[in-house]
Amino acid sequence: MAMGRPSKPYKFQHLQLRNSLAIQNLSKLLGPWLSISPIRFQNSQINPSSAQRPALKRRRKRLSPEEQGEAEQRALASALASGKEATVIEFYSPKCGLCNSLLKFVMEVENRNSEWLHIVMVDAENEKWLPELLHYDIRYVPCFVILDKYGRALAKTGVPNSRLHVVAGVSHLLKMKRPQKKN
Repeated sequence: MAMGRPSKPYKFQHLQLRNSLAIQNLSKLLGPWLSISPIRFQNSQINPSSAQRPALKRRRKRLSPEEQGEAEQRALASALASGKEATVIEFYSPKCGLCNSLLKFVMEVENRNSEWLHIVMVDAENEKWLPELLHYDIRYVPCFVILDKYGRALAKTGVPNSRLHVVAGVSHLLKMKRPQKKN
């Protein structure tokens, strides 16, 4: 037994060695596909050298509320200038769970109807949108407002009682402006 540091009980040494070998073997097997280099363990601590550290993911710069509001306003102006049949504005809050759960749905709706529709998401908590919040009488989120190609509001969804209720409301808005297919 070495002086200075008490040795670990045999059972724990065995587990440490077994886990270390298992991870090293997995790293060797999966490394080419996952770009993983073997990790070496010392005294039950992960201690990768600088060559073994994975590259940090590049983080997108978080926009300030003012920058985000400006970007959303540019998106709305671009949508209205496109000449498409309709634009839907979704007023949301980043803190709203229901709003966040609708993100995939909103993207899917826009992709399916991209030939005649734009959807612009607007943070209702951003002060830059106060005039629109007042103009469209937005008192709850999520709230969807459909505009014609001239920017005139045609209708908006009702108070969101559930996700299903919001989806039905959006479907109803789209039926109002969806171009009729010619046979």
